[in-house]
Amino acid sequence: MNLAFLPDLSALTILIVILLLLRRQHSQQQTDVWLLGLGFTLVEAIAHTFYAPVGMPNVILHIIVLDCYLMAGLVFNWASGNYTLPRRTRLLYVSLNALPLLTINTMYGLHIHAMRAFMVPVVLGFILGVSTSVFLRRSPILAAIHFFGWCGMGYLVYHGQNRSAVYWSLCVVYSIAAVNFQRRLPKKSTGRLAILTGFTIWALCFLLHPWIVNYAAYADIASHVWNMQKSLISIGMILVMLEEQVSSNQWLALHDELTGLPNRRLFEDRLAHSIDRCRRTNGSIAVLLLDLNGFKKINDTLGHQAGDQLLREVAQNLRDTLHASDTLARLGGDEFVLLTSSLADHRSISHRVDAIHCAIERPILLAGRPTIISASLGAAIYPHDAQDATNLLRLADQRMYALKAKPMSRAKAFRDFPAAAV
Repeated sequence: MNLAFLPDLSALTILIVILLLLRRQHSQQQTDVWLLGLGFTLVEAIAHTFYAPVGMPNVILHIIVLDCYLMAGLVFNWASGNYTLPRRTRLLYVSLNALPLLTINTMYGLHIHAMRAFMVPVVLGFILGVSTSVFLRRSPILAAIHFFGWCGMGYLVYHGQNRSAVYWSLCVVYSIAAVNFQRRLPKKSTGRLAILTGFTIWALCFLLHPWIVNYAAYADIASHVWNMQKSLISIGMILVMLEEQVSSNQWLALHDELTGLPNRRLFEDRLAHSIDRCRRTNGSIAVLLLDLNGFKKINDTLGHQAGDQLLREVAQNLRDTLHASDTLARLGGDEFVLLTSSLADHRSISHRVDAIHCAIERPILLAGRPTIISASLGAAIYPHDAQDATNLLRLADQRMYALKAKPMSRAKAFRDFPAAAV
């Protein structure tokens, strides 16, 4: 047993335990995948501690270490990959391309060195890599990467450099993970820097391993660098989780969790900025406040789950009416508000409100039956009706409740606008 590995093994174990504790507060599929990848690295590290100080490693231990390297790399590629593809397609792609690599690693761990034996999975990997990239991923670039990667593997195997071929394949797997994380994680993320540094070091270690093992003077330094990158990646993942939690909290502070729309706080901030801009440019804006009719009855008869579904679908239907500069928010309960600067005249106001009513009155399937709901809508315009945000919202609210108390046709409401409720 190589006791020199125990401190690094303990550090990796502690970092994984920290990730497990964070997972309770940050439960995501991504976190589970990261933990699975780090789990493979932990198994590899445990097996490594039982390597003999000199000579060839035990066959079983060697297989465990090499296959854990590969499985961890594939899991990290999964965690860093393209989430727009269907899950089944991604799983099929990864599984098919993992098979020949797993075969090569296992054969090398068994100390099989015959060129013909290695060429079979190399040719299979070449065919699977190029074909799955074209037909499953539909990516010519990925197909080219597989083409040159497997050609490099074939060249090394043909010249009897099986060790270089195995570690070259691992270098490519971890390099792809580094590139994927570089593209996927936010540029300003501190955790991203740690993760990219760790995977880059990991890929370089695989690339240089066949050369370093021949120089004992560098082997000890390489071993310490090797263990350093695992800690870097673990720390980077912890930082990314914490950064995402902070970002999620900031988003929740300004948005309605049920519909994803801006909340009252964010809406009032945007309204204040819009008024300031209008004062500088002599522009105008409109605030349209709407309240759903009969929402309480739906909650009482069909339950709060149906009410929540209704609010989500109404919010989505209203989003479809938005212009680029508009802000739609949920103020609370069944009350929504729209801030828009795209109302040039009475006619455009009429068309816009008609579009809003049509969006709200689209049939929605609740408890297995189509349901149509309506809304009362009140409007106020800056600077015609009021000069500040508070009075604009107050006036729109008054007009909305006036219409709710004494409904009138939309046409009549617009003839009297802006003195009446819209």
